[in-house]
Amino acid sequence: MRTYELKPTNGQKSFYGKAIVKVYDDGSETLYSYGTPIIRRSADGDLLKIWDDWTATTGKHIKAFCGLNKAGYMELKIESL
Repeated sequence: MRTYELKPTNGQKSFYGKAIVKVYDDGSETLYSYGTPIIRRSADGDLLKIWDDWTATTGKHIKAFCGLNKAGYMELKIESL
């Protein structure tokens, strides 16, 4: 497993370590916002929601990770870890 800091896509300079992505050996990735697992992208690109809520800041992290807005994110199937 490896990790990297997510980069903003909205012109913001940085997320200052608050948005981290863990990449697993199977090729899947999980976005962590403020240490909380939020959304997982499988190796084949499927998105699974882990956290069933939305805040403005975490929304920016989700948008940068996978491009989803609030409506798109809330429609995703929830997955438990």
